[in-house]
Amino acid sequence: MQIKKNVPLVTTDKTEELKAYYCEHFGFRPVFDNGDYIALASADDGFEISFMKPMGECAKLNNGEGFTLCFEVDDIDPEYERLQKQGVQFVQPPQDNPWGDRSAIAVDPIGIGVYIYKTIPPTEEFAKHFVEKK
Repeated sequence: MQIKKNVPLVTTDKTEELKAYYCEHFGFRPVFDNGDYIALASADDGFEISFMKPMGECAKLNNGEGFTLCFEVDDIDPEYERLQKQGVQFVQPPQDNPWGDRSAIAVDPIGIGVYIYKTIPPTEEFAKHFVEKK
């Protein structure tokens, strides 16, 4: 299978709040919005995320539990400071991690984790677990 695109889709009754959060704080922009379904694209169009109101009998609301979006940035510390000044709630301030990143973790309006990180060299213990890209 050749996957051309990956777009996480979150079912929620807070589509407008999430649109505002990701557009204001992370530079996303709507590429589709009919009120029930909102697709947001990153500034460089490299990433999309969608939010949809529950439709049909099988649709369940996502409460954010166990779901995390990961955004790699050039430098985590200025982003952390900028986002904190904008009122973004963090559950972890920036810290160096042995697996090879410096990260901070925010939480969006429905509880989705937003893992913001910069790649740094991993410790020797973790470096041996990386698989070379083909």
